[in-house]
Amino acid sequence: MELLTRIQENWIVLLIPLISAIVGWFTNVVAIKMMFHPIEFFGIPPYLGWQGVIPANALRLAKVSNSLITEKLLSLRELFDETFNADSFTGKLGAVIDDVTEQIIDEVANKHAKAMWDNAGEFMQNKLRQRVRAEVVEVSHAIALDMADDIDTIMDIERTVLEAIEHHKSLMGEMFYEVGRQEFKFIERSGLYFGFLFGLAQMVVWVLYPAPWILPAAGFGVGYMTNWIAIKLVFAPREPVRVGPITVQGLFHKRQAEVAEAFGRIVATRVLNADNIVRTVMEGDGAARMNEIVEHRVGELITKYEAHPMAKLVVPEEQRPALRAEVLERIKREWPKPGGFFHTFAGESVDLNGELERRMKALDRESYEGVLRPAFQQDEWKLIAAGAILGTVAGVLQLVYIFGEAMERLSH
Repeated sequence: MELLTRIQENWIVLLIPLISAIVGWFTNVVAIKMMFHPIEFFGIPPYLGWQGVIPANALRLAKVSNSLITEKLLSLRELFDETFNADSFTGKLGAVIDDVTEQIIDEVANKHAKAMWDNAGEFMQNKLRQRVRAEVVEVSHAIALDMADDIDTIMDIERTVLEAIEHHKSLMGEMFYEVGRQEFKFIERSGLYFGFLFGLAQMVVWVLYPAPWILPAAGFGVGYMTNWIAIKLVFAPREPVRVGPITVQGLFHKRQAEVAEAFGRIVATRVLNADNIVRTVMEGDGAARMNEIVEHRVGELITKYEAHPMAKLVVPEEQRPALRAEVLERIKREWPKPGGFFHTFAGESVDLNGELERRMKALDRESYEGVLRPAFQQDEWKLIAAGAILGTVAGVLQLVYIFGEAMERLSH
């Protein structure tokens, strides 16, 4: 009864739960922002300032993601052995094959036998073009099989991931945010709910015992506990637990199928995409092996044509080495360009997205948690501490500017 009387005489104390809810929400929002921003260190390095938790640890987090991808989700060797279809892939190369065909004809006919080519007439030109195109399809098929057989030498998944993060510093944060979008929203909203509940208890204590330290201490508790509880509820419990009529499970674990779809899409389109794979291969040892394959297969085609009786009339023997080198150089130069053979191979030879999604859906709970948990673990204490500090400041401001007079009345 005394509690109700005191509240009635000092109705302004009813603002405490509302303010506590706002403080809980605000500290959680700030904690999420601190995870992702700023991307570059802001302040005086190395200690006086701040850099977002994820940008500051991007390479370490990328290595953790690498381990998950290469050990649990993706084996290039298995993926190509089980799913690569050279016929299906070659069918996607229409524009590439047409381009290579025209390059060969241009190099041989227009450069070395222009008069003969011009006098051949449209019918014979088209017949020759169709024959060359068929040969290019066959060679492309053989090159695709060779590259699939030696895929571990050509492609380096770990290096591709790390270099993608180095080239695009915000990429790691974008990945974590997209995968954990619902979890981050929950953390923000939960600060409002838990802050209000803590505020009710805070109001009762402060009304009955209006000591000056109560509000700052309560602000500290609200800022600390709302952040801590929200992060814990994202991941715990891993398995569904029945509590009376309701089933409780960590939000992230509850969304495994949805997260698997998002993770597969993001990794396949933003990290292990054709541009990133091509860049890594062309800057590494994989390019040498790829060029060996191209030189071998295209060289076989050129040798085949050199043996044809017409070749002796079109291209003198002393000009053939130079012609061979020119054709190979043109093809290798065009190979990695957007829309070229290797760019298409890197992006469309197998279904990376589907494979990542399928395997992630089948992951055990502990391994699956490793998709998002590392984003919190490194500097989780900093986020919780920041919430506690902001909560304390809010408590002091409440005491000074809102509840100072109420405290005096309650004390009497």
